Amino acid sequence: MRTSIWRFAESFPADRTQRLLKYTSFDEIASFMKAAKVIDFAWEPFQHKRLKGCNRASFLLQVSEQLYDAFFNSPVGYRSQYAVGISAGESANRKLLSKLEAKLLEFAKPLNLAPETRVQVQTSLCATDAKLWIYEPEVEGQLGEETPAIIYFPWQQSSTDGVGLLAPVGTKLEVKGGWLDSQGYEHRDPFKATRSEDIYRHGFS
Repeated sequence: MRTSIWRFAESFPADRTQRLLKYTSFDEIASFMKAAKVIDFAWEPFQHKRLKGCNRASFLLQVSEQLYDAFFNSPVGYRSQYAVGISAGESANRKLLSKLEAKLLEFAKPLNLAPETRVQVQTSLCATDAKLWIYEPEVEGQLGEETPAIIYFPWQQSSTDGVGLLAPVGTKLEVKGGWLDSQGYEHRDPFKATRSEDIYRHGFS
């Protein structure tokens, strides 16, 4: 157990504040991830010439609003691990991917994938840049709000648009694997090289 790393604005709904402050650890939230339902998969091609010919595993998950809120907005949730430190955030990200891996592979198993692609799906999920995040198109409107929900001085000080101080709620999360070439080797996207540092400094990436 550790002290909450941030507090919520006075305008934030009291019932959500109480619920989110009841979680005592990231492990508690991570344990609930077994309830996530996989609803979609794609072997996603990279759309720019800088990683031409690369693909990655892309999964869409359905969760309850309560689990979504706990995952993304709890002061002991996913983003708070990055607020503690980049290595803590990356460790939390990997822990969740490990918990979800069997479920993700099981979903992809009956699909008509070439044998080599099935192997690469798992490789992609284990790659350095594999990540779990919210499905941003679902909450696009909420990400444009101007009133901060989270009170956390480091993010207030460094954020240029304040999006990391928001607390959107939806029901969809996404897993994105690392980008692989046709031989199964990871190629890291230089445009995403600062993802962990961005979340650490601003609360969003």
